[in-house]
Amino acid sequence: MIKKKLSFYLFERKHIFPYAFILIVADIFSLGAAAVLSYYLRFYTKIFSDILFANTINKTYLASVVIFIACALIIIALFGLYRPNRIYLRPTYYFRILISIIVVSLLFVIFWIIFVDFLFSRIWFALFFSFSVLFIVILRGIIAIISREKLKEKKGDVSNFYFGIGENLKISKEFSRLKKKIAYGLFLVVNDVIFLGFSFYYAYYLRFYTRLFGENELSFTLDESYVLYSIIFILFAVFIFFISKLYNWDNIYRGSNYANRIIRSLVINIVIIILMGTLFNRYTFSRIWLLLLTAFSIISVLISRLLIEYFTQLVLNKIGINGKTAIVGIGENGKRIEDTFERRSFWGYKIAGYIDHKDRIEKHNDYAKSFNILGYTENIKEVVLKNNIQRVIISGLEYKYFEALDIIEHLKGLDLSIMLFPGFFEFSIKRLAVREISGIPLMQVANIGFFGINLFLKNLIDYFLGTIFFILFIPIYLIVGLFIKIDSKGPVFYKQKRYTKKCKEFYIYKFRTMYIDADKRLEELKAFNEASGPLFKMKNDPRVTRVGRFLRKFSVDELPQVLNVLRGELSIVGPRPPIPAEVEEYSDWQLKRLDVKQGITGLWQISGRSDLNFEEMTRLDLYYIQNWSIGMDLIIILKTIPAVIFRKGAY
Repeated sequence: MIKKKLSFYLFERKHIFPYAFILIVADIFSLGAAAVLSYYLRFYTKIFSDILFANTINKTYLASVVIFIACALIIIALFGLYRPNRIYLRPTYYFRILISIIVVSLLFVIFWIIFVDFLFSRIWFALFFSFSVLFIVILRGIIAIISREKLKEKKGDVSNFYFGIGENLKISKEFSRLKKKIAYGLFLVVNDVIFLGFSFYYAYYLRFYTRLFGENELSFTLDESYVLYSIIFILFAVFIFFISKLYNWDNIYRGSNYANRIIRSLVINIVIIILMGTLFNRYTFSRIWLLLLTAFSIISVLISRLLIEYFTQLVLNKIGINGKTAIVGIGENGKRIEDTFERRSFWGYKIAGYIDHKDRIEKHNDYAKSFNILGYTENIKEVVLKNNIQRVIISGLEYKYFEALDIIEHLKGLDLSIMLFPGFFEFSIKRLAVREISGIPLMQVANIGFFGINLFLKNLIDYFLGTIFFILFIPIYLIVGLFIKIDSKGPVFYKQKRYTKKCKEFYIYKFRTMYIDADKRLEELKAFNEASGPLFKMKNDPRVTRVGRFLRKFSVDELPQVLNVLRGELSIVGPRPPIPAEVEEYSDWQLKRLDVKQGITGLWQISGRSDLNFEEMTRLDLYYIQNWSIGMDLIIILKTIPAVIFRKGAY
């Protein structure tokens, strides 16, 4: 079958050997260029050392590179990477290139350790390996693209072949969900090994190759004990990550306490290293080195994994690989899930449609028209397969126990993720814990609230930060006040009656951003209101002054509210204080946002600001109240800075 497919120009027998020769020459050039560049960076520059070596090439290195290239060509040939009828058929092509170079590198290192005593620079070898893979992939990719164009000129059929990295990525969308998870998991393993190794070396370098932490005899050798335990450290880290499900796509990233699990795993790993060193009487490690290793490993793994997450999702969006989600159960809960997912569409959260009982859809036909119905639960398996669904969310509140169980039973054996929505929008996963008592699964809710020590700590933080902010903002107050007076008539500050905790009235302070007759003109502008609910928002409000427009864009008009914080009327973080007219239109559940002291910034201010409707704002405020923590307050304060700078949703 393959021979029939390969009957066109490039893959005729007479062209196979010339093409293989081109690939061999390309690989020799790539490996040679990698060797030269890595040698230059390591020994002829001060990037990795303050010592510059003589402008001569070490003959041992030269001989080693020649042997490495010869072995590489043999291994690459054994992997079938010089046969055109094998290298353009699957996306595993570039993966086999990586494996080939890894195998050659391992054989090379083992040979020199056993027979010659390995004395090469580890930095040089690491650079050589990295550049080898990079140059071979790039050059072979260029050759593949040129080959495709030549084949098109000869009117060859290239529909069954994948030339270049881009085409191989696109065909990967046909992989099963399991294969994608395995590939991504392996990629994370490689990432962790590299950055944990980097963390070990950099911590060792700072501790023993510099005088930052005391006097050292600067020698460029690695202590064997440190090397041994660094290997154990990396292996145990990968193992702990594995049992913590940090290589499983379904159990990592958003909403899974991801960062905490990484930090916890690495700290456990450090403790294991200390215990092993103590048990085997080899605990002579520098405490500073251990602290540096812990810090660097946590920072490097977290940052590298977050970058991988971002760029992976960027690639998946670019080539159209997004995990489709189906919601089982039409209703208000399903709509709220869909609205939330829409705001995070970049991360692959895409609702394909809804599935429900046929009789229920027909009974509520008019209501069902507002939902994209994919099919019925009676044949849910066929619906899922037909629409290539990879995630199913069962809205638990819409179904009885036996109905949900029946749906899960029908989906058994399918390669997809099944989730059950419990109906708790206002609780975060950090506050919920699943427990089993006498075979009954129960959700335990942590007792979090603004009382006792929690309230004391929040007030303490408010007064502390409020004092610091007030002192820092004094020059800004003077400059802004001057511009307001020059721009328009009226006072610098604007006082407005607002409600705080338990509907207690107070006057909020702001820089004046409108003309002095703004309140009188409100009634005539209500027809142009762009906000939902009791709020009034207008992007091009004619009542706003020139200086006021600038102040609003960057939220500078809110700075005087620090005075309200120092007076105990506001908190730094909390729901925004409403005006009395708005509160009169609140429903009972919306009044719950006034159960706590109101704040200058909050959860909805960093989640879209004025772009959100009133119901979304209120739900975010209630989520904050139900899941408050000091950590959440600090995160909101930090995220407020970019939200203000980039003016998202500000007008």
